[in-house]
Amino acid sequence: MKTTINIWIMLFFAFAIQAFVLGILFFLKRKGDRVANSIFGVFLLLFSYNQLFNCAYWSAYDGYYIEHMSFTNFIPWVLYGPLLYIYMKRVLNKNPFTWRDLRHAIPLVWIFFVFGSYYVLPIELKHEIDSTGNYAEYVNWWPIPREYMVDVVTLLMLVYAVKIYFLYRKEKDKVTEAQRVWIKSLGLCFTGYALVFLLYFVLVNLRLMTMSNDYLIGYAMVFFIGIVSYFSFMQPSIFSGALKIPFIKYQNNGLSSSIAVEMKEKLISLMEADKLFLDSSLTLDELSAQLNMSRHHTSQLINEHFQVNFFEFVNNYRINEAIRLLQDKQNDLNINEIIYAAGFNNRTSFYNAFRKKTGISPKSYRSQHAL
Repeated sequence: MKTTINIWIMLFFAFAIQAFVLGILFFLKRKGDRVANSIFGVFLLLFSYNQLFNCAYWSAYDGYYIEHMSFTNFIPWVLYGPLLYIYMKRVLNKNPFTWRDLRHAIPLVWIFFVFGSYYVLPIELKHEIDSTGNYAEYVNWWPIPREYMVDVVTLLMLVYAVKIYFLYRKEKDKVTEAQRVWIKSLGLCFTGYALVFLLYFVLVNLRLMTMSNDYLIGYAMVFFIGIVSYFSFMQPSIFSGALKIPFIKYQNNGLSSSIAVEMKEKLISLMEADKLFLDSSLTLDELSAQLNMSRHHTSQLINEHFQVNFFEFVNNYRINEAIRLLQDKQNDLNINEIIYAAGFNNRTSFYNAFRKKTGISPKSYRSQHAL
């Protein structure tokens, strides 16, 4: 079959190269969370490879070594969801990895179980298999028959799209408004990609579309890469986690400066006099109810007048309370008791916040002030 190059394939190829460059930039950038940046870098490199794979497929490119690409498209397919979920979890929670996170590697282990033997075959044997169609001897189609492999991959993407949605809903108050825009944009783009992926194969199965000359998935990938490129090139501070969105935040929202000053004083009173922060289950909605303001306006008040998000705002008060208890020589509470007495509900959040503010552990801090 003759290789065919058209304007669309050239566009997809250009965006594949762009995704590759972005992936490398995420790896090399030293500012911000380097682990999170590296995870997203892997995601973009896989996206780039997948788009290059599609370009080779659509153009009917028939190079001698092209057979090495057979079935490798399944690797990025099963990794998109897990990688994006882990990246968002890292950005939202700022917690280190645990052994439980390894379960997200199960889809990749499955793919290597199915195709691993085929991947390492010499190119000559792969050409022979391709000419005879005798893949069964080298590919382990178990426990999913070959005709249902794509269905399972599509379901996996949709499952992770749902997981990402609920993760964002649960943890979004822990980051700034600007970071929420970035995370939400990624989640929506991935969900759109997963739905387009599903639609494409449904239309193919219904014989309303052919696999060889349709670019539906390519369009979705171009859009995704375009969104990431916008944030990366137009908003480079994304690498350090301090994204600035180019529109006037909270514009025309009805919260005047005089009301904001009044509400700021009331908020400080609620935290310092009433000590609302001691409630470990305090949420933005509950604080909004105490202020008799909307959730949106409360978030605005904290972001603009204290330059932190809700989560950081409350934790600052809790850390100050913990420091007071640690400095009190008459206080006989141990570290674990101080954690909960200060309003925290878990050790990890407390230790991370305490080290960030003081640079040392609570035990070391108490020792220094016990003299």
